[in-house]
Amino acid sequence: MKQRKYSIFFEALRINIFTFLTFVFLWAIIDSIDLFNPFDEFIDNFDFTDLYYSEFLNDEMPTDTNVFIVNIGDLDRRGIANLIFTLQSYNPAVIGIDAVFAERRGMDDFYLQQALNSGNNIVLGGFGKYDNNIETGIEKSNEFFGDFPTGHLEMQADPKTVREFDKFIKFGDTIINSFAMEIVSKYSEDLFLKFAQRKNKTELINYRGGKMPFIIFDYEEINDTNTNLSIIEDKIVLLGYVRMFAGAPADTLDSHFSPLKKSEYGYADVKGIEIHAHIISMILSQDYIDQLPVWLNFLIAFIIVQLFLMWLVYYYVNGAKLFDIISKPVQFILIVLTLWITFLIFSKWGIKIDMIPTVLALILCIEVLYLYEETLELFKINTYLTKNFNYTKDERIKVFRSIAKFEFLKRKSKRTGQ
Repeated sequence: MKQRKYSIFFEALRINIFTFLTFVFLWAIIDSIDLFNPFDEFIDNFDFTDLYYSEFLNDEMPTDTNVFIVNIGDLDRRGIANLIFTLQSYNPAVIGIDAVFAERRGMDDFYLQQALNSGNNIVLGGFGKYDNNIETGIEKSNEFFGDFPTGHLEMQADPKTVREFDKFIKFGDTIINSFAMEIVSKYSEDLFLKFAQRKNKTELINYRGGKMPFIIFDYEEINDTNTNLSIIEDKIVLLGYVRMFAGAPADTLDSHFSPLKKSEYGYADVKGIEIHAHIISMILSQDYIDQLPVWLNFLIAFIIVQLFLMWLVYYYVNGAKLFDIISKPVQFILIVLTLWITFLIFSKWGIKIDMIPTVLALILCIEVLYLYEETLELFKINTYLTKNFNYTKDERIKVFRSIAKFEFLKRKSKRTGQ
């Protein structure tokens, strides 16, 4: 009798397909049942690049001296006006103000108006107006203060960790650039155009490392006698809230979660003005992040799992006694190696690969292999996995007849009410 040939590749391929079907099935259950909401939220708010930023980012990266932050703290409008007048005396290239002066509030508005119009280098913030999640306009500073370049200030709300931003919002025929992009457009039109020409509406933020990514001045330090302020000449200065006053304890006002900082107490501790600074720094350095499309992430996962399964299938058949001992450590090493290569690609070339499908499939595939092999044994089906059992044709017919007889008797008992 001619010996039947079996293929490791196609055996692994079948298990691979079943693995991804199982992955989709489990994901659908988790996503649809309220009981699993905490787990669902964890998956939605988790990203492997967070580990890179929090654990592997270079602490020795130098401070960016093209962008400076000035804390406006609890200053009123007159105080902010005085701040602007003083900063203008040091000739910054651009002053971006993370604030919206939407309403008139009194006599101090006249002083603020003079300060805002003291130079042609001011960019103000604004907030989008929405109706059923559709942009309908933008809330800007009152026209009394003047007509200034305005960028939208919104940060993403879901997931909670801010990893990306909208380059612009659009309503009708009007496009409003992000706050960071509007500032860069005033600082360097060439750098602005290079970034704007990237086809993505949403961009990932490449957070800057180092122990002090940016120099932050408190408003108490901004005066005519502080010679250190000469460093801001021809640079970008961002005015926004960092803390109530110099030396004040940390608070959660205008705070966001980011991959970079981790609060000891679990609350958001990165201020909005700092995130804008990271975006501007990324654009100025042209150190962008490219993200692979979803289909390519799943294709990479499928290929990696296919190669792993081919080894698993071979070793399951030819080294079965040690399979349970060896397979799990190899699985763990492969997951760690995959993540390390992902971090390496991300840090060297700025390419983000979503490895969640790969890791989850690698975790599931061994269990699916066990289930697949047990099913083959139950039905006495000859494949590469069960070729050592040498099921005969008569044995397989006997199994299928037994199953058919069981189903017939079950239906018959229902009809007779037994």
